[in-house]
Order: sequence, then structure tokens, then C-alpha cells
Amino acid sequence: MDYSVLAKSYSTLTYVKELREFVAAFYNTDKYNDFNKFELAKKINNDIFEHYNGEQILKYKLANEFRKKKYVAAFEVKVKSSRADFLVINGDTKSFEIKSKIDTLNRLEKQTNDYGDVFEYNTVVIDIKHLDKVIATMPEYYGIWYYEGKSKVVVREALYSPNINSEEQLKMLTKKEIRTAFKTDEFNKILIEYSKEQINQIFKDVLKKRYNQRWDFLTTNWNSILPIDIQFFFNKNIDPKLIYSN
Repeated sequence: MDYSVLAKSYSTLTYVKELREFVAAFYNTDKYNDFNKFELAKKINNDIFEHYNGEQILKYKLANEFRKKKYVAAFEVKVKSSRADFLVINGDTKSFEIKSKIDTLNRLEKQTNDYGDVFEYNTVVIDIKHLDKVIATMPEYYGIWYYEGKSKVVVREALYSPNINSEEQLKMLTKKEIRTAFKTDEFNKILIEYSKEQINQIFKDVLKKRYNQRWDFLTTNWNSILPIDIQFFFNKNIDPKLIYSN
């Protein structure tokens, strides 16, 4: 079976009738016709995690690692022309770029440069097949992790980025966030009146405030959410009972 089809076709919002039809077609059986929405989604979830090596699995493992720590986290954070797969914020910022078994490394150099401009500690989380190439090409300040089953293997820990750029940090914030935090939205004025360290601290405070409510919702409802659906519930903050019962 091509489980990539299962992973790419599944949607958290699919109604139970359509989900039954999809499951029946994919597995070529009608034995799941009596399953409710949650049972169908759980079947799909379990098979994706067992047979498919996509980024959903690594995102779940990262989120699960940080959910009991005093961090606020977010998925798919836009940075310049890239999107960091996972970000955590507390006393520091840590970005994580995921390269699963099915991913290429074509954009990795651009992505790592973008994240190094704004976040303090940056790590690439890979499938082990990428290990040699990533070690050879990653900047020395970049961390490298991979997972063996449930166990995390740290090839090297991230070091503080030497490339923090205050202007790029400000560009990540909305005009409203900038005015609230700095009492002005004029970049040149902010860059003159505030030190690099002050801008970095305010940047962290703003991001933490931006994502706190959504992350808190996800962690509060963690046990009611299937691993494959964590990013959806982070984004939408809808009661899982409403989604899984439709």
C-alpha cells in the first residue's frame, strides 16, 4: 500500500461519510463501515505513524517533547521566504527545520540562513538517511537531531546564532505588534533607540504572546487529539469533540 496517499489525502475536517468511503477504497474493504469519525481517524493515524516517514511524525515528536516544559510553541512560522516547521519560545528562541525521509535537502541552505537571522538556537531534525550530508553542509552553530523510534539522538546541540539581525526580527512582527511593543512602527527609530539585545528580548516576548493561547489550548487538550491532527488544532483551537463527532 502507498501510505503517502493516505497521509496526503487525510483531512481533519473530512465528514464521516466521506472518510468511510475513502478508508473503504484505500484498504479495499468494508470492515470499517461501522467505525465512527474518531475510530476512522485513529486507524489512519496509527497506520501513518507505522508505515509513513513524513514530517507529521517528527512534528508530533517535537511537540510532545516540549509540551511539558515551560515553553510556548508554534508550527509553520513564516521567516523571510521560509517557514520554520516548529518554534519554541521561553528565555530563548529555538527553531526546528524538519527533513523527513521523503524530503529533499534542496532548500535547506536557504532555510537555515533565514532562521539563523532571527532565532537564537536552530536545529535541523532529520531522517538518518540525510545525516552525512547534513553534517557536511550545516553551519557549525546549527544543531542536528534525529529519532530512533521514540528516542532522540543528538548529533550536536545548537549554539547561539552569530547572525541575529534586529531588522529581520522586526520584519517578522505585525505593525500592531511593533506599535504595541515599541510605541512606534518606524524601523529606523527603533533600531537607533533600542539595542540589539533589547530588540531580541522584545521580539521573544511578542512571539510568546502571539502563540501562547493556541499552544495552551493544544497542550490542555493533548490527550483528546490524535497525533496526526495536532497542527490543525493548534491553528483552529476547536473542541476536539466537535471535530471527531461529525
